[in-house]
Amino acid sequence: MFEFFGGFIMSCRVGMTTDIDSRKRYWEGQHSGLYGWEILGTYNTKTEAQNAENNFASSCGCVSHPGGDGNEDDTWHVYKFSY
Repeated sequence: MFEFFGGFIMSCRVGMTTDIDSRKRYWEGQHSGLYGWEILGTYNTKTEAQNAENNFASSCGCVSHPGGDGNEDDTWHVYKFSY
């Protein structure tokens, strides 16, 4: 999806993970132009994080895919970045 920013269209992504540093490194390897990385929230269950990811992606028009490796009761982080 695309987000309008400063007069141009950019791509953005929302995701969730239990290991934020590893996930950021992964996405930096996939998108050399990655910028605007931010943690949108931290959640106590995978279900809460998935609901938040879906809501954030819908509200900002970013790409999002259900998932994330980890257990239901791990601490989950929802993140966003542009590229």
